[in-house]
Amino acid sequence: MIRLIVAIDSKRGMAKNGGMPWSIPDDEQYFTDQTKTFGGNVLTGKTTFVEAYKNKPLSDRQDFILTHDTEPIEAVTLVHDLDQFLNGFSDKDLWVAGGANVFDQVMKAGKADELYITEIEGDFSCDQFFPDYSDFKLIRQSETKEQNGFKFTYKVYARTTT
Repeated sequence: MIRLIVAIDSKRGMAKNGGMPWSIPDDEQYFTDQTKTFGGNVLTGKTTFVEAYKNKPLSDRQDFILTHDTEPIEAVTLVHDLDQFLNGFSDKDLWVAGGANVFDQVMKAGKADELYITEIEGDFSCDQFFPDYSDFKLIRQSETKEQNGFKFTYKVYARTTT
């Protein structure tokens, strides 16, 4: 199963100037817990790996980095062909954790099975956005939570069959 995991604002914004414009430790823990629970395989783009993860692999998970670069990165597996890579996860669990371009490619390829979206109330003037997911169906959600002045809800969406 291929799951995408992201935190977004009310306009589907997910990043601003290379980082998240909010600080919600509970959501960071949610990301860690979810990605460790289902398989521990996490795919990100090179920019996300550099800017969000500060070039450090996620602990206790297998990192895959989608990139055109051929220079090896310690403790991660480089991915150069997204379609071929995703086809290898038809019977295994994979998390896709950004950025916007990687999310867009996976969604356009029709490979996303579930979306784990933390929806944060407000518009944070983001410059990176999560793709439209109106063709996914909400299957569960948490109560609204609040931390550091941010109100947010964990939601899980499933791909609808056509």
